[in-house]
Amino acid sequence: MITFEDILTKKKELNPETKYRRFGLNSNPFPKSGTANINEPTETTYLLPPINRETTIQVARYVADSLYSDDNTEDHKLIGTITGDYGTGKTQLLLFARALILKQDKKSYVVYINNPGTKISELVGSILDKIGKEQFKKYLWNQIIREIQNSGKYKDQLTKYITPNLFSEDPFDPKSMANHKSFLNGLTSQTAKDNIKRRELNNTLKEIILDILARKNDDIIAHYFYDLISEDIGVNKAWSTLVSGVGLHTGKNPVKLLNAIISIIKEQGYKRFYFLVDEFEDITSGRLTKRNADNYIYNLRTLIDQERRWCLLIAMTSEALRDLRKVSPPLYDRLTNIKIEINSLSDDEARLLLINHLNLVRKTNDSLFPFTEGLVRYLNRESKNIPRFFLRSLYFLLERATERSECELISEEFINED
Repeated sequence: MITFEDILTKKKELNPETKYRRFGLNSNPFPKSGTANINEPTETTYLLPPINRETTIQVARYVADSLYSDDNTEDHKLIGTITGDYGTGKTQLLLFARALILKQDKKSYVVYINNPGTKISELVGSILDKIGKEQFKKYLWNQIIREIQNSGKYKDQLTKYITPNLFSEDPFDPKSMANHKSFLNGLTSQTAKDNIKRRELNNTLKEIILDILARKNDDIIAHYFYDLISEDIGVNKAWSTLVSGVGLHTGKNPVKLLNAIISIIKEQGYKRFYFLVDEFEDITSGRLTKRNADNYIYNLRTLIDQERRWCLLIAMTSEALRDLRKVSPPLYDRLTNIKIEINSLSDDEARLLLINHLNLVRKTNDSLFPFTEGLVRYLNRESKNIPRFFLRSLYFLLERATERSECELISEEFINED
C-alpha cells in the first residue's frame, strides 16, 4: 500500500525539466485552479480563443464594431456583457477580447479590472491603479509641461527663481522639458540651499499646476490630480489612498474624474479606450444595502449616459444578470447592447479546449495524446460540463501520470487506478 512518504519521495525525485517529455510536452499546460491567468502574456491568451464558434463571432464583432467605428466622432461607446454560470470561462473570454484588441493596428488603451468594488469611486480608483502610478503621473506631467512650454506667463513666474550658471541645468531647455524629472531638477537645483525660496517656488509651481489642471477640469479634479503628482515636488500623498477614491465619493465627482482620465489618456495618442470589468456581481449579490446599490446603479447610469468616448465589456453570472434586470431594467438595457452568453461544455468543445492547451507546450497538432477520447467524455461528464472543473482535473491527472513511469496513456481506467 502506498504511503505518504512514497508520494513525497516520488514527487521529489522527478526532474521538473524532463518529467513531461515522454508525453511530448514541455510543461503542464493546464491551470492548476482551472481559472484563467489574468497575468499571462497577451500572446498566450491569443492562442486560447473561444471554443464555441458563435461566441468567437460575437466577440470579434464587438471588437470590430467598437474599434473601427468612425474616428471623426467622439461617440465610440459600445457596451457588451459576457454572461454564463460560474466556471464557464467568462474571465478567459474577457482576456481573449483584450488580446484581440491589442493585436490590432489601431492604438487602444485597455484597462482590465477583476473586481469593480462596491462604489463607483472604487471602480474609478481601480482604473487609475491599473494605469499605474508612474505612468499616469507621466501623462499628467506631459500635459503640464506642454502648457508651461507654450505660455510666456508661466515661464515668467518661474524664471525669477532661476539664476543661469554653468553648473545648473536650464529647466526650459528642450532636453529638460522632454522629461518632467529633468525639468523639476532644473528648477529645484536653483533653490537647493534656500528653504524660503524653495517654499516660494513650490507654492508658485502649485498655483501654475492647479491653474493648468483647472482649465481642463473643475477645481476638485484639479486638486485630486495635483495630489497624485505632488510627491515629485516634495509633498507626499499615499497613492493607495488616492486610488481608493477617498474624497470623490459624493455627487458626480467619480464620473468627472473618469472623464478627465479618458481625456488625458487620449492626449497620449490612443484612439480607443476600453474598460473590461470582471465579476460584476456585487450590485445584485446582497453585499450592498439597497441605498448603496441604488447609488451605484444611478452613478453607473450617469457614467454610461454622459461619457461616450469609451467602450465597456463586462462579465457577470447569468443569475446576477437576471437579478439586475429585476433591480434596474434601464441599467440592464444599457449593459446588454450586446449580450454574449457562454453555455455548458459539449464533448467536442471539451476536446478542442484540451488540444488548445496542449498546443501551448508542444508542436501544434490535433492529437489528444497523452489523453484518450474516452477520458475526455468521461471527465467532461464528471465535471458537469464546466470548463473550470474540466481543466483543473486535467492538470492533476497529468501530474499523477508523470509519477508513474509505466503510464503511456491517460484514460478513464487510469483515473480508477490506485
